[in-house]
Amino acid sequence: MNDTHTYRDSVAKLLQNARTELLDNMKQRNIGAVIWNLQTAGFHYVPEIVHHSEDKDKTRVARITGFYAYADRLWLIEEERADVSVDDFYNPDTEVRPTVVTLTPDKAAESLGDPEARKGFTMQGSLEEWLTIADCYFEALAE
Repeated sequence: MNDTHTYRDSVAKLLQNARTELLDNMKQRNIGAVIWNLQTAGFHYVPEIVHHSEDKDKTRVARITGFYAYADRLWLIEEERADVSVDDFYNPDTEVRPTVVTLTPDKAAESLGDPEARKGFTMQGSLEEWLTIADCYFEALAE
């Protein structure tokens, strides 16, 4: 039983370290949010998590379409549930649809608001899922 607790504590610490490093990376780059178009991004891995309902005994697979740094916490943006898309940040009459959009911290807060008050923003996910999504983040920055 002690080994199980030690393992869980180690995984929790690794997950927190990964989140902190991603958040620090976004701050260094002056990024408040990064949103990608999963249809055109061509990532090596599918950014998904198993989302557990807080009030029901249900789980679902949630596809992740970006990160949002808000109040020193890093949130995942769920595709279709968060009502956030790259389509919100370009003019289709004069611009080509982007694969990736990055927002400054001020613009992200203005556009996305408080994630705790909105549907489709989560901090759930396992260490492995977060590392997969982190890989997508770095691939998105290379777009």
